[in-house]
Amino acid sequence: MSLPAAAALLLLLTVPLATFALYSVLTAGLFSVSGPLTLENYRAALGSSLNHTLATNSLVVGVATALISLALGLPIAYWLRFAAGRWQQFVLFLVVASMFASYLVRIYAWRTILGDNGVINRALEGLGLTSQPLGFLIFSRAAVVIALVHILLPYVILVLFAGFRPMPVAILESAQDLGANSLTRWRRIILPLMAAPAVTAFLFVFVLSAGDYVTPQFLGGTRGSMLGVQVQASFIEAGNWPLGAATGFVMLTGFLLCYGLALFALRLTRLDRVRWS
Repeated sequence: MSLPAAAALLLLLTVPLATFALYSVLTAGLFSVSGPLTLENYRAALGSSLNHTLATNSLVVGVATALISLALGLPIAYWLRFAAGRWQQFVLFLVVASMFASYLVRIYAWRTILGDNGVINRALEGLGLTSQPLGFLIFSRAAVVIALVHILLPYVILVLFAGFRPMPVAILESAQDLGANSLTRWRRIILPLMAAPAVTAFLFVFVLSAGDYVTPQFLGGTRGSMLGVQVQASFIEAGNWPLGAATGFVMLTGFLLCYGLALFALRLTRLDRVRWS
């Protein structure tokens, strides 16, 4: 019964990765690859000062987006599970429906909001708070983070809600009966129990935001460009497929390292063993 799933995984994941791995050690031509095998592509990817800057931007944007999304999504998911009442299904429907909105439409919406002639600058000028548009609102890492939080927040809410779903209300009621206030319940019960789902949501958002190449092109400018843009440029603009593949594998190695560090932190604090029963 597992054969169809294994075949799909082999076709959709293993084969593309193997192809990329082969491309990354081949010699580049113009939109073509050939022999001999070489590690020069990895040396170029790792030794580029531009890649170092873009990787730093990717790390900052990924961590900031994941932390902000987690900080916003955790109380929303908690409210949906324990306090939404009859509004739960309707709000969940809105969260799921927002995921089907066009990716590019939302990016253009934020470009309209944050631009020199956007809603924010026009409102500030209309109130007399500024005499000229605030140029730092757009084409920056902050603009990229804002748009990515808006795009990825629904996924975080659903992941955290799924983590809250099996948690019995009796646990919180018992803690309250024993004298635990709201802060103590969050610190001693909710956060330890939600550590694993929270780390899952964090890594999910981190990988998607740090590897994004569309949003930085529309909202990042030169200050908010990221490593994914360089990978896309290597494939599409420069036609250097081996360099793009090598840069992509460097990014994948970084993501796997972050994943390993997150699992190690969970095991070190033993939060991966915390369960409700």
